[in-house]
Amino acid sequence: MIRQESFGEYTLFTLSTEELSLAVTDLGATAVSLRYRGKERILGYARPEDYLAGTAYLGATVGRVGNRIGGAAFPLNGERVTLVPNEGPNQLHGGPDSYDKRRWTAQILDDEALRFTLFSPDGDNGFPGGLTAAVTYRLTGGTLRLDFEGESDADTVYAPTNHMYFDLSGRRSVLEDELWLGADRYVEPGEGLIPTGRLPETAGDFDFRQLRPLGRNYDHAFVLSGEHACTLRAGGVAMDLYTDFPALQVYAGEFLPAPFGPNAGLALEPEFFPDSPNRLDFPSILLRAGEHFHRWAEYRFSEAE
Repeated sequence: MIRQESFGEYTLFTLSTEELSLAVTDLGATAVSLRYRGKERILGYARPEDYLAGTAYLGATVGRVGNRIGGAAFPLNGERVTLVPNEGPNQLHGGPDSYDKRRWTAQILDDEALRFTLFSPDGDNGFPGGLTAAVTYRLTGGTLRLDFEGESDADTVYAPTNHMYFDLSGRRSVLEDELWLGADRYVEPGEGLIPTGRLPETAGDFDFRQLRPLGRNYDHAFVLSGEHACTLRAGGVAMDLYTDFPALQVYAGEFLPAPFGPNAGLALEPEFFPDSPNRLDFPSILLRAGEHFHRWAEYRFSEAE
């Protein structure tokens, strides 16, 4: 049974299994709490006001396009689409008045699953097409699965993600946590973290093909070589992330604001490459009118060996 309670003017839904408990709100289709074996494993706020005022996208469903679009513009069908910038000249995570600040419509599917939908009108933050976005949270045993869907009535671009910050151990810094990545390349960032277009091989500080401490700050997209995107291990807990997205943004929370502070949580964002609409050589995020978008991510928790 899914429990419902007031969350200020919004609603908080709680799903539970013997191993996991998830609290998620219709404000931003946001994961507020994720407990494994009774202990909190993600960062969250206690009040909706903090989410509305926050700038870190804690636990939120992000769209229309996760990550950055250079120059807040891109070509589509031979025309230039101009977006609303919100990070200097660029657009980040869909622009201002982003999806994390909006009320989504919740639908209880069964005792294990909750679906949120949001209609984003034509011209929303500059994006063409009326888009219906959806995300389904499902708990099964020690696994949280997210299914991202979307349909538009006109050609557009769409690349959602989730922005949970993980803190498996409760330590003050996630830089001590161990990380493995299923990636042998990464997207080289340039000015403003807009990609240069190069995809260097992982080496040195960027090589996580062996489990090792995070060690330093990152805000980089890694190119995934398979569905097993990463393993995060800390405090006797392991979390394995599987996804069919082509990349994983690893952000060590360098600029997390109070009450958390730098490196208090690690964002692992399954997504497409940054600035994809401006790069023909990157996986396309074009969503044609009437087509159905579907991507998924699974977070599998277990006791670390």
